Amino acid sequence: MKAERNRGQTLVEFALILPAFLMLIMGIVEFGRLMITYAGVASASREAARYGATVGVNAFGIEHFADCAGIRAEAKRVAVFAPITDADISIQYDNPSTGFFEASCPPSQFKLGDRIIVSIGINFEPIVPLLDLDTLPMTSETRRTVLRDVYVK
Repeated sequence: MKAERNRGQTLVEFALILPAFLMLIMGIVEFGRLMITYAGVASASREAARYGATVGVNAFGIEHFADCAGIRAEAKRVAVFAPITDADISIQYDNPSTGFFEASCPPSQFKLGDRIIVSIGINFEPIVPLLDLDTLPMTSETRRTVLRDVYVK
């Protein structure tokens, strides 16, 4: 008789703890997804700007800073777990000392010392709506001085 009461008590305790335990586990999973997505967006921005700032040409003879498709492809290659599309990637050029700014890729004019700016912005959508959260915007922007006309011997 006492064993049946203990079994019933165990079942009630399990039923009370299970929802909180599952919420904890799902919260850990969502936080992990959030961090992986954030790291992917930040890495994609850095690598795309690094590609655009390097000396060299692609297979078609286009310099890296003007290779818009290559810059976007590099961003998407790095961000394996972040759902980045071409529309999420913004490529701009500037030079703080001269006041030059151009928001089109490839740039119409470009001089030594100009910078490339790669911005990536996506919306993170939780799988499980634990607290009825809306989408969380994630953005990353990287600026690099383009190494055009700089040759290393």
